[in-house]
Formats: sequence, C-alpha cells, structure tokens
Amino acid sequence: MPEWKYGYHQNVLIYLPQDLHTIFVYWDFTPARMQTLADFYQHVQPRMQLILRLCRQDGFGTEQQLPLAGLEPGGRYFYNLDPHAVYQVELGARSPEEEFVLFSRTPAFRIQPGQPVEPAGIRRLPPAELAPDWTIPPPGPQPSSNFNWS
Repeated sequence: MPEWKYGYHQNVLIYLPQDLHTIFVYWDFTPARMQTLADFYQHVQPRMQLILRLCRQDGFGTEQQLPLAGLEPGGRYFYNLDPHAVYQVELGARSPEEEFVLFSRTPAFRIQPGQPVEPAGIRRLPPAELAPDWTIPPPGPQPSSNFNWS
C-alpha cells in the first residue's frame, strides 16, 4: 500500500471562517520552502521562534499569537474575534527581543458577511453619483431575452 504524506506541498496560508467569532488557519509549504526556512533557523537566527499571529488592521496591533513547534503542514483555531474588525494572519519568526520576520500573510479579511474589505486607495462612487450615459454597452448584437433554451 502506498504511503500518503500529510499536506499538499503548496506555499499557502489560508483562513477559513467557522462562525462570526472563530477562524481556522491552515498552512502548508513546499519542500524547498521548508528547507529555506529550516536553514534560516539553523544559520541566521537560531534563537527565533516560529509564530502564527492574528493582527488587527485598525490600530490594535497583534491580538493573538500561537507558538508553533515546526514547519510541517498544520492548522490552528483563533477564537473570540470581533466580527466587524479587519484582520490578517501572519506566519513568521519572533526573536527574544520581539522582532518579527514575516514568512507569509493572508489578505485582510472581516468575518462579518456581506462586508468585503476594499484595498486602500480604492474609492467606489455611490449609485447617486453615476450618470446614465456612463454605461458602456457590450459589443455585438444583444439577445432579445435573458434565457437560452439550447
């Protein structure tokens, strides 16, 4: 019988909302990335500790930190989140002096459904500011119906 390995060997850090106050975070690295990180620990900064941390983007900084034993694929839960706050999950190394070296980060997210987080610098116009003549019709002939029975 073949031996199955844990993980898919991809460079990923993924968050999965479980409810309005809990997320599950999963990480997995390719063997090459794991070797690079292992070399970092052994030769560059052997005193640093692998950390998974939940950071708020509204000025409150790091909210929760979980030390990790190794670089193998795994997952952890974060509890008691504010559903209206904007978060990011970071995986990196922390020194005894509290310096942090970032290895991977999720995009910013908010758990409250229906309220996507927009990247900084994007401005959306309210519907009242849009003029009807701003609409650009798609090229080609338009169907006479929205349904297709083929």
